[in-house]
Amino acid sequence: MTMQNPKPATFNTVPNDTEGTTWELPTGAIARLGKGFQQPYQDDNDIALSPDNTYFAVGTRTGLWWYDVHSMSPIALLETERGTINSVDISPNGKLIAFANWDGIIKVRDIQSGEHVTQINRVVYKHITFSPDSKQLAIITIINEKKVIDVLDISRGSFIAQIDWGESEVINSSFQLDFSPDGQFLAAATDEQTSLWNSDTSVIVDTFEGRNFVFSPDSRLLAFHHPYLVPNSEPLRAASTVLVWNIVTGEQIFHFTEPTHLVMTLRFSPCGQFLAAYERNRTLRVWNLTEGVLKETYTDSGRPHYLPDGTLLTTVFNRKTIEVWNVEQHEKLWTYERKNESIGDKWFTKCSKLPIAHFVTNNRKEKGKTYAFPMLTDVLCYLYPGHFSPNGDLLASRGHTKGIVLWDVKSKQKQKIVIKDQSIKTFAFLPCGNILAIDRKWDDFTVWEVSEENEVALGKFTISNDLGRGTYTFSNYQIALAGKGGIIYLWDLNHSDKPRAFIGHTDHIWGLTFSPDGKRLVSGSSDKTARLWNVERGEEIASLPLAEPITTRALAFSPCGSVIAGGMFGQLHVWCAKDLTLLHTISQPEDSPRPYALAFSPCGQYLASGTWWHKGMQHMAIRLWDVATGENIHTFWGHTTDVQSLAFSPDGTLLASNGFDGTCILWNVDTLI
Repeated sequence: MTMQNPKPATFNTVPNDTEGTTWELPTGAIARLGKGFQQPYQDDNDIALSPDNTYFAVGTRTGLWWYDVHSMSPIALLETERGTINSVDISPNGKLIAFANWDGIIKVRDIQSGEHVTQINRVVYKHITFSPDSKQLAIITIINEKKVIDVLDISRGSFIAQIDWGESEVINSSFQLDFSPDGQFLAAATDEQTSLWNSDTSVIVDTFEGRNFVFSPDSRLLAFHHPYLVPNSEPLRAASTVLVWNIVTGEQIFHFTEPTHLVMTLRFSPCGQFLAAYERNRTLRVWNLTEGVLKETYTDSGRPHYLPDGTLLTTVFNRKTIEVWNVEQHEKLWTYERKNESIGDKWFTKCSKLPIAHFVTNNRKEKGKTYAFPMLTDVLCYLYPGHFSPNGDLLASRGHTKGIVLWDVKSKQKQKIVIKDQSIKTFAFLPCGNILAIDRKWDDFTVWEVSEENEVALGKFTISNDLGRGTYTFSNYQIALAGKGGIIYLWDLNHSDKPRAFIGHTDHIWGLTFSPDGKRLVSGSSDKTARLWNVERGEEIASLPLAEPITTRALAFSPCGSVIAGGMFGQLHVWCAKDLTLLHTISQPEDSPRPYALAFSPCGQYLASGTWWHKGMQHMAIRLWDVATGENIHTFWGHTTDVQSLAFSPDGTLLASNGFDGTCILWNVDTLI
């Protein structure tokens, strides 16, 4: 009987907060919306499941979250002092957890006590993995454009081996790294090939043209697939051959050509007699390795997972559900609802063993029913831009891939997602409380208006010039957008059927905003000018005076329209919007020189600035400035990386900061301004 792994130390929890909204908040914050964004890769290097399937850890840009598999609820939050965790692994004995962050710091903690076992500096490229005896840790890193595998002795806290893996031609390859079950071998793979080393001597054993490798339970066999383009296929598609090598003899013993599409996953059965391969077209094939023949083919199947007793289960990802099946009995065991833009949907997609672990842990007996996770419906958001509704009851943020998320400000809970089937680039509240949003697909833009009752497409337009990332701003039913080419496009939905072009800038436009009355527009560009425009005539009024030629990255008008603020590297500019004179040049501290998010308080007396990440920064600064004097009256420290947008509540008591870390932090500014 497998013993249960030790329960993780429950650090930083708050009584009566079961979702973690108020866990480990920075000073001055009252809530954190969102669990933090993850690396945008499809592999599961930032999710680790305990060997007994009772707990799992997730590394995000906020920190390290521990979850209980049985309830799927959070039980601890660690490493918030820096966050930005990109790789996680749990030791085979279930006692240690290792993780690495963007700053090149690797830490190993005792799971039960939470104490640090060791810490070392090394930039990890996607992967860390424990040896089977839980005494060593292997990592992939890039040194001088070469792929290197380092092996860390955990008890000594030092590297004991370094393997030169050759030139790194494709930095964005989906790397894989694993020890054989007996610890004798170490294998690593890119999209192109798999390499095998003796883990004791670091001597290479062999190199194979293939990927997605897997060791047999007895460590004798190595299976992988070799992708190729199918000749004369229309459209052109990829397929795979599956290869099995005897590591001991160095001989290829099987070469399976049955896959008709690209193989995504390979799994050995616990007895080592069977090999399962899942293809992109949802075909699952199982070979009998004792006889060297195809045992069974299953269509419309899912990703394979063997239970310790040899039962073959699959997870089938449909558009609205995730299903768990017993393959050999052709029986659907359980169905999970997929919640659009939720962390549960994201995490289950990245780590397909999670729904099976939950199913097994809960001993689901009622088969064929649909189950929804109450604790994994937290929204996964980019969370920028963020805007308060005119009455202050709602805070809106952009979804991870689609839709706009509406949060109830009082309860700090998600209310609903609107335009949930559209890839929204940006949006704003109209004075009436409706939302105006832009959906962009390549060069085609659709403008939506969302009310409590309807979601209506108001119109479409096409801009053939490449905007790149693009910047957008709204004034009622006027929309301005710009980007790489230096041209500003303005569309007045009430008076025109296509945008007008404002020409003057000669390089990428980063900052763009309307005056409160919508009659003027201010822009900042890489051509090192900031310009004011007459919206009705489409003409430049003047260039704003700069202390020196510099790119203005962020711009904001005060609520009364009398002051303009600009954020650039190392400084803030404050101009008089009437006579276009420079009122203040506010130098920024060396530790946070990029104030690229700006917002005025509703009274117009204060300006908030949020910084982007700069080398050496642990947390980002959000500063409050007295507009009249240029004095810094308060500084918050919160997000682990770029502050993307700022917004004051209409009554001026709250400040919402939306970060590239995938969270929105609500700050109490009532006593400060």
